[in-house]
Amino acid sequence: MRYDVVGVGIASLDLIGVAATEPQLGAKQPLSIWIEMGGGPVATALATIARMGGRAALAGAVGNDPYGARILAGLREAGVDVGAVSVRPGGSHIAFVLAEPGRDRRTVWWHNDQAVLTGLSLDRDLITSARALLIDTHMPDAALTAARWMRTTGGLIMIDAERVRESTLELLPHCDLMVVSERFGREATSFAEPWEAARALHSRYGRLALVTCGVEGSWCAHEGELFHTPAFEIEPVDTTGAGDVFHGALLYALLRDTPLREAIRYASAAAALSCRALGGRGSLPTIGEVETLLGA
Repeated sequence: MRYDVVGVGIASLDLIGVAATEPQLGAKQPLSIWIEMGGGPVATALATIARMGGRAALAGAVGNDPYGARILAGLREAGVDVGAVSVRPGGSHIAFVLAEPGRDRRTVWWHNDQAVLTGLSLDRDLITSARALLIDTHMPDAALTAARWMRTTGGLIMIDAERVRESTLELLPHCDLMVVSERFGREATSFAEPWEAARALHSRYGRLALVTCGVEGSWCAHEGELFHTPAFEIEPVDTTGAGDVFHGALLYALLRDTPLREAIRYASAAAALSCRALGGRGSLPTIGEVETLLGA
């Protein structure tokens, strides 16, 4: 296959400020650090896969603004093929992140230009040239088209779903791996507890359902079994992108035929290591670093 993973989803430029004091709305406050870095759920997951030696490509769109050029440059530097990313008139996806060191909490404001993200034309040969497809919920029409194409090849399809958006639930029956946030699980199933949400999603769609819960670890329902995987204890510098790294590392491990429980622990270790520095890609782990943490 030409690629291990092709992703269809958002690519962002993240503007990250680190709070120097307890954040308060409506007040002027200093930032201790400020950085700018590429981000986005699918884009950062692909960067994780490339960091681990996998072959990754992104199909999506950025605006024809300076931010778009920086997004593409960052992905190229990370080893992700961006030949299928369209540059379209309008503004790129931008996120401002307020990080709080030492806490599993961050606040994100974001903006994008829907004219850039809608009506995207995909290359079917690119999508079907991969062993797996990774999608998010930001471009549902493109994601649905790609999932239908990938289904004809028998390749794996994973969705990264953070919140229920219009058309999101239409994507789920096409996905082999539903790896979703605690918020998504609650909104999609009306169950408050993550293990109940995982079980409900698995029962409803007959697919692997994994609900991530940050420092509380994750709950996975698969083939009638429900199990919990704890998170690794760390002192986080910034949790931005940890979930994205989790998705990338999990898909990478599964494509190496790693047993499911081990693959989830692998992804949990990778996500923990990504919190060592600011930004979603500030500390992408290598295979060796993940294996060292797993063996510790």
